[in-house]
Amino acid sequence: YGLGPRIIKLDYHLRMSDPLLAVGRPIMRELSEHSGFDVVMSRWYGNELVDTHRETHGAALDLRYGRGRPRPLFLGAAPKALLSTFPKAKLAVLFDQHADDIAQSGLGGTFDEFRASLLKIRRAGLYLSRDELENGVSALASPLFTDDSDEAVGALALIVPTQRLEFANLDRLVESIREAAARTSQRTRAVIEGRGTAAVASSYTESRTKGSA
Repeated sequence: YGLGPRIIKLDYHLRMSDPLLAVGRPIMRELSEHSGFDVVMSRWYGNELVDTHRETHGAALDLRYGRGRPRPLFLGAAPKALLSTFPKAKLAVLFDQHADDIAQSGLGGTFDEFRASLLKIRRAGLYLSRDELENGVSALASPLFTDDSDEAVGALALIVPTQRLEFANLDRLVESIREAAARTSQRTRAVIEGRGTAAVASSYTESRTKGSA
């Protein structure tokens, strides 16, 4: 019974301490307002992909997977955009563990096919899904980075009702999600690097103070 408040406090702490989320929220809000569609941020934790924030526009879509609920790893735009950045060794482990799910998702029945599918997505810099995770829902997703390792830690997705996708300016949506993800990644890296520099400076000052005491 007492677990509820603890979870709420932990969720608040995570949301306040996550630089990607802090940087991304205003960018997501801007993208949602300009595009007229919902925007979702997903993060990779261990071996799970979890939605951490959603900006809605107008009447929010009733999505099956919401904030805090792990998503299927191989269905939908966000997982595929994220996985496309993973190194070969990490993909090999995932394939060994989830070969059946990967085959059913259309990413390939062999590891070589799986990797080739993801390399194609990686070259594009985003993935467009149509009715993969939920009927009537499409999404465009681009990976999110917090360092220069080229391995994403999450994805930013623009959620579009499939029936509206036919009449939308797809090229503009593609450019918008790419730009928003790139801007979020760049600013997050700057924040993290700034914290690191500040920590080093603080440690140096503290050691100098102790040495002169």
